[in-house]
Amino acid sequence: GIVSLISLAVLSYERYSTITLCNKRSADYRKALLAVGGSWIYSLIWTVPPLVGWSSYGVEGAGTSCSVRWSSESAESTSYIICLFIFCLVIPVMVMMYCYGRLLYAVKQV
Repeated sequence: GIVSLISLAVLSYERYSTITLCNKRSADYRKALLAVGGSWIYSLIWTVPPLVGWSSYGVEGAGTSCSVRWSSESAESTSYIICLFIFCLVIPVMVMMYCYGRLLYAVKQV
C-alpha cells in the first residue's frame, strides 16, 4: 500500500514537472528507474521498523493478512503510527494536491 501511494505521488510530480517545467531532455530511463527504485526504498524504510522493534505487526481481523498493530497503546507503537501517517499518507497526498493543483492552474492558463 505504501509503495502504491508513494508511486502516485512520484507520478504526479513527474506529470507536473513534464508539463510545467518544460525540461527538454531526450528519452532517458534513469529518471524513471530512480523514481521506481526510490519509491520502493522509501517504502522499505517505513515497513522494516516493526520488524526490528519499533511497533510490531499482527494478524488482521479475518486472520488472512498482517498489518501494524493499530490497537497497541505503547509509546513505540503510537509514535510509529503517527510517523507512518505523516510520512506515508499526509506528505504524499500533499505532494499530489500541490502538483495536480499547479497542473490544473497551468492548463487553465492555456
